Amino acid sequence: MDNTIVVVGANQGALVFAEFASNLGFKVTLYEAKQKEEVAYDWTDDMRPATFAEVGLPMPPKEMFVRKRCWTFVPPKKAAQIYCDIPEKELDIGIERRELNNWLEGRALAAGATVNYGITVSKALIKNDRVVGVALDDGTEIFADLVVDMGGANSVVRSSLPDSFHIPQKLKLDDAFFAVRTFFGRKDGSSRPKYLEKAYLKHIGEKGISWCRLSHDELCADVLIGRVGQLKPETYENALADLRDENEIIGETVIKGGQPLCIPVRHPISRMVANGYALLGDSAYMTIPMLGSGLASGMHAAKILAEVISQPVGDAFSAANLYRYQYRFMQEIGAKHAAVNLMKNWLLSANPADVDFLLTSGVVGQKEFKLGSAGEMITLTPLEMLDKVAKGYKRIPLLLNLNNLLMKMSKQYKFAKSLPKIYDDEALLRWQKKYAAVYGDEL
Repeated sequence: MDNTIVVVGANQGALVFAEFASNLGFKVTLYEAKQKEEVAYDWTDDMRPATFAEVGLPMPPKEMFVRKRCWTFVPPKKAAQIYCDIPEKELDIGIERRELNNWLEGRALAAGATVNYGITVSKALIKNDRVVGVALDDGTEIFADLVVDMGGANSVVRSSLPDSFHIPQKLKLDDAFFAVRTFFGRKDGSSRPKYLEKAYLKHIGEKGISWCRLSHDELCADVLIGRVGQLKPETYENALADLRDENEIIGETVIKGGQPLCIPVRHPISRMVANGYALLGDSAYMTIPMLGSGLASGMHAAKILAEVISQPVGDAFSAANLYRYQYRFMQEIGAKHAAVNLMKNWLLSANPADVDFLLTSGVVGQKEFKLGSAGEMITLTPLEMLDKVAKGYKRIPLLLNLNNLLMKMSKQYKFAKSLPKIYDDEALLRWQKKYAAVYGDEL
């Protein structure tokens, strides 16, 4: 073998990595279980436009994206509607994921990568404590110097690894967001709503969110209903009925979408590499815990991984060298996500009445929503702290609880960044155990 790389999956992060690695002279082949027209969610996703320049890509064609509009957040009892008034230049873009996938595929193919659709990878091939390739569903064995696993939250490749690799294999139900996103035709004669994008927090008191958004062409109602742990049919129907009562724009005709999805909403996985193997994207739980979007973090991770294998210290595909990828990701992105996951867990377990108070009193406002949904740390100045106390003085115990959460987030952020700088299996394992214990996980 000669610098051969197999990528499991052909989603955005996989294609970005394939382009970068191919341009560096590696022979990259991607295997995707779905057919090309089925790859990537059939919807738009939000991201900062600066992400493309940060990873070294041009902006995609203008027809692929629109400038986002401001969110309005609705607390559980719907006593208020919190509109986040963000300047247009600071708004994200909404980009069509399938169109983005096709654009990125074209770039990867032009760089020399090969993409195979409709081919399912069943497991990793292991020899002498090293991943040496993958097996396909038909029994064919494909050998490679490096396997990059973008097989999703429940990757079969990751689950086939031996326990000795110390790579956690199962996604807990409490860390999984089950969602159905459907685009309904706009109801005939419906009025244009005052708030165009409404997100319902702990919708009807349950562990999750729902939203209703008027599409930019104003012809569709974009409806998402998601719950952590599970989404039963009756839960979906009750939530949809409630949204219809609140939003007259939701018609009966389904334009697109409607498929149930499982999205990881948790802290990044505690070990991302082994000899000949690296996790990327949803397989490594790189989504923003408060939002579920992993576009930006996956693209950044793809760039980091390509840079690490192009400037190796020793064996380019050894765990020791690949570990530099994990270390950089945690320093630059992962530690923030690890901290924000504590906020997500707190909100999910909070009493709906407490969430109502925090939003309607202004204790939690635009700054917190903006930072949390972007996967960023929330820090408050002394003046901001005084303002929160003034607004929430009627519920001092709740404010103290919230302050404890911010302190725990700060502590976990620092700890997540304290993973060993140089690869050492035992030292990394000790860090993994402490990192996981904060979330009640076991290795």
